[in-house]
Amino acid sequence: MPLSLSMLTVENLRRFWSHRVIRNVAMLYLMQLGTYVLPLLVLPYLSRVLSPEKYGTIMFAQVFMYYFWMLSDYGFTLTATRQIAACRDDMPAVSRIFSNVMMARLFLMIIGFCIMIVVVLATPKMRMNWPLFLIAFLGVVGNTLFPQWLFQGLEKMEHMVFRDLTAKVLALICIFIFVHSDKDYLLAAGLQPGGMVVAGILSLFMVRRMTGVRFIWPAWGGVWGELKGSWPVFVSVAASTTCPSTNMFLLGLTAPPEMVAYYANGFRLIVAIRMLVSPLVTAIYPYVSNIAVSSSKNAVGFVQRYAFLLSAPFLAVSVILMAVAPLLVHVIFGPKYVYTGVLLQVMSPAPFLFAFSHCYCTYFMLVFGYDKQWSKLVLGSVVLNFAVLIPLMYSIQPTMALAVTGTVVDASIAVASYVFYRKHASEAASRTIADSGTAIADKVMAAE
Repeated sequence: MPLSLSMLTVENLRRFWSHRVIRNVAMLYLMQLGTYVLPLLVLPYLSRVLSPEKYGTIMFAQVFMYYFWMLSDYGFTLTATRQIAACRDDMPAVSRIFSNVMMARLFLMIIGFCIMIVVVLATPKMRMNWPLFLIAFLGVVGNTLFPQWLFQGLEKMEHMVFRDLTAKVLALICIFIFVHSDKDYLLAAGLQPGGMVVAGILSLFMVRRMTGVRFIWPAWGGVWGELKGSWPVFVSVAASTTCPSTNMFLLGLTAPPEMVAYYANGFRLIVAIRMLVSPLVTAIYPYVSNIAVSSSKNAVGFVQRYAFLLSAPFLAVSVILMAVAPLLVHVIFGPKYVYTGVLLQVMSPAPFLFAFSHCYCTYFMLVFGYDKQWSKLVLGSVVLNFAVLIPLMYSIQPTMALAVTGTVVDASIAVASYVFYRKHASEAASRTIADSGTAIADKVMAAE
């Protein structure tokens, strides 16, 4: 009897692991470990061996690079993933999409590099640290080369995760070995993005062998089609995700580097926790997209059944974070960053609000092709961001103004997306199969 129970348990575990979505979620969590969690392991070390001034300068450069990271990404993580998920059994079509998107990303990266050089040389506060900005741009190069969207759409994340983790672990080990004081701050800034470049190159070498996808030199019409098709999503994603970076960039231009360091440490912890949501989103999004192609009602039912289940764990995380933030900051960053604990408490609702809004923005609005409505929602949040931030920066400490503004904007997106879902769920569920697949089919036809 115990043997039978053991065999049954093993069989259930195998069946559970064989589910494509479960396996991809696990792989994505491992990748997020390398991107957001592993760097947190080195923060206590850097916070102690670097002064707040040098650490804040590095954070300022990394925040500036986010604009160019976003430009080269161009929303393809959503749009290209959706296209590939819809035609993943047609390898010639997938190869065309892959080639067009990669060329578009490289083109955008080069444009971004030129813009970055002009801005750095034209801004006195940035020009004095121009080598730092050149080194930080390696992160943009690594992100451009890394075809995560391809593996997501094919739901074959396991083929890239372990090589990605290996490259990033080696980069972190090098920080502990070679960074010891302020004189090593350029190494501290360059080793992590250097690991991203290595991971990107390794993943490109894996594409053909692991997936059968081939790079075909694309025509300009195909590249332009991808740029044009992803424009609405790019505007929406850029508007929403660059608000925190813009806020911090403004802080860096107007405040001492130490202030940037106090806020950036808390913000990086929030980002790392929020990114625990992303593996669920990137794995479930193509899955729900496929459901919507065959049955709109089932796709809406998925959102209705699982929205609370997917967001409830992050509500618990937010509550715990609010309670332990001061102690957590003291342990991780040391006594120099006491004020970071207060800022972290203000930002603590972010993980729950982020998870909750994705349930209705990504799994509903984007899956059912409400791209324009989503764009309006996000652009409205940008207006709200600056409407809240600017008065607060004149009335309270700038770092606290940033923390409060971020929480208000996150809450507004969560509420607005839920209201939209309640208003349009019946309409979406009643669509025909052809209607529910229109947004995806249009993207595939454009790529072909």
